[in-house]
Amino acid sequence: MLRICNSPVFWTILVTLLRTGGFFIVLPVLLRKISTEQLGMWYVFLGIAQFSGIVELGFAPNISRFASFFLGGAASPRSIGIDHSTSGHTDPNLAGIAGLAQLGRTLYPRLGAAVGVLMTLGGGIWLYIQFGAKFWNLQVAPAYFLYAAGMTASMYGYFWMNLLFGVDRVRQGQQVFATGLILNYALCLGGLLAGAGLYALALGQIALALYPRWMASRIVQKDFLSKAPSIQEVSWRDLWPMTWRSGLCTFAAWLSMPVTTLICAQITGLADTARYGLSMQLVMMVYGLAGTWMSVCWPKLAVLRTQQEQSAIRRLVAGRMGLSVATYLLGAFASWWLAPLAIHLFKSKTDFLPPALLALLFGVVLIDFLMGNFKSFLVTGNHMPHLNSTLVAGVLTVVLCFILGHYFGILGIILSIAASQLIFNFWYTLRLCWSDLWPVLDKSTV
Repeated sequence: MLRICNSPVFWTILVTLLRTGGFFIVLPVLLRKISTEQLGMWYVFLGIAQFSGIVELGFAPNISRFASFFLGGAASPRSIGIDHSTSGHTDPNLAGIAGLAQLGRTLYPRLGAAVGVLMTLGGGIWLYIQFGAKFWNLQVAPAYFLYAAGMTASMYGYFWMNLLFGVDRVRQGQQVFATGLILNYALCLGGLLAGAGLYALALGQIALALYPRWMASRIVQKDFLSKAPSIQEVSWRDLWPMTWRSGLCTFAAWLSMPVTTLICAQITGLADTARYGLSMQLVMMVYGLAGTWMSVCWPKLAVLRTQQEQSAIRRLVAGRMGLSVATYLLGAFASWWLAPLAIHLFKSKTDFLPPALLALLFGVVLIDFLMGNFKSFLVTGNHMPHLNSTLVAGVLTVVLCFILGHYFGILGIILSIAASQLIFNFWYTLRLCWSDLWPVLDKSTV
């Protein structure tokens, strides 16, 4: 039992179940206290926050990956590819990890300021132009600006959780994230019952963003930085070749699915956006639960790559991918069957999508789920050969969403997500993964 409780998989699954359980605890109150239009507005807020986060460019996942390389014994950061540890010299490079932390402390205040400007000015002006009085009132606009301020503050320490995961402290990371979730639900539930409306949701999200990052910084400083014999300088230029690629991929991923909520708001209105956003939130919970099997392995895979353990990498990826897909399919069926029944018991003001559309959404997101795992595996090799195809798929999603969404509504939006991936990006990325797992010739990186 003690071994299970110390497993990062156990804690990651527990966090996902906590997210699901908390969602269904808060959901009845949320759907009774928040109107359909306000709920639709909240999902638009989340979409703006995701877009604004793109200014981070992808430094955090690169900091995480480089921390794993240093943990595996890499002597120095290599912009593309891995500085493989030499045989018999696999002790962690604590000075390199300390250098990454120093880089984060210098870089992220500037990124936080950029997020603040983008969300407050850019997002606020767009919301006012797009929704007018529906946004510019005391129940909505101040709640948005409070949320924007919280997301700005959280960006200052955004890298700490990534650094904690990079040094393979997944279990501790999930434990502090679980505490953040509990704070989130307590603030949301208490605020909604007190009649705070969107303010309650904003405060909950701020707590979820700030607390885990603060705790992660304490753990990393105590267990790694305090033991580092020195600080090995790591420049943002060392990370930049992969960072700009990661940033473009993050932008493409945003275009491939999260942006569809904003497009839905423009094409179908806030009521349908609320149903679409609520359904997408349910699907993404299953996504997160199924992704547990692979997500806890990314630091381990990076270490194995540093030590050139190719056969161990293949065994790990094959086993975990099978578990991931099986978990997604089981979770999708259970959610598709039970969630609409539960929501009718709540007598909510907002429903999920109709059963056929909800099933289609689960199927389409499965494609994105597989793509996400394929890409994440490739990136553990510190290269990104899938960049161009991912960008094309993202742009194609937006174009198809506006065209098909105009004629077929939400059905057209969902079909656009699938079509943009299946045309080329899906099978091309799968082929890249196969070549990476079974390398035949030395290939130049992209």
